[in-house]
Amino acid sequence: MNREAIVGALFSKLTGPPLVFPFAADLTTGSPTLTNVADTSGLMLGMPVSGDGVSEGATIAMVTPAVTLSLPAIADRSAASLLQGFQTTGRRLRDPSAEQDMPALYLVELNEMHAYRGSTSGVVVELNCEAWIFTRVGADENAVPAAMLNFLIDAIERAINPNGTHFRQNLGLNGVVYARIEGELQKDPGHSAQTAMAVIPIKIAAAQHLDNFPL
Repeated sequence: MNREAIVGALFSKLTGPPLVFPFAADLTTGSPTLTNVADTSGLMLGMPVSGDGVSEGATIAMVTPAVTLSLPAIADRSAASLLQGFQTTGRRLRDPSAEQDMPALYLVELNEMHAYRGSTSGVVVELNCEAWIFTRVGADENAVPAAMLNFLIDAIERAINPNGTHFRQNLGLNGVVYARIEGELQKDPGHSAQTAMAVIPIKIAAAQHLDNFPL
């Protein structure tokens, strides 16, 4: 088993579409509609969008027939570089109260579970990780604190469960039995502090006697 290869593969899943999806589009001042969108394949309803000319707090309101944001653009831009999803990612947990670009996602490694070894072959080890996500609620009294958390959790579930059927995957690696969300998902909507967070438990089962090369 190659632990770093496994955790690295999971981190790659959590930092790809729809969780982190860069794309380009034209913006028009006062209009929520994006034009000449270079790629819509990773766009997901409700996900936050950031970039030059985009209103703070904008999200994807519609993908078809036209990509539309929840808030109008604040500047004209041609082929603007935009980003859907997490602006900050890492494998080292940072202080959410410190200045950083939000929303943020951190993958944290926890304990391992080793079963009783009745034989020397076929031993499966469980690796436990947590995805910590943070987002700012903002001062708008009409904002629903848990709403953005829910969209981000949906996107993480979609990344872990790309086929929408088995609710797990092998991360594209030999020897990985499954990677899936398992356990209690904790939420703090941030009603007073205005910083919302969620901790999502992810369990990976891998055969200890196999190398984890890409399939």
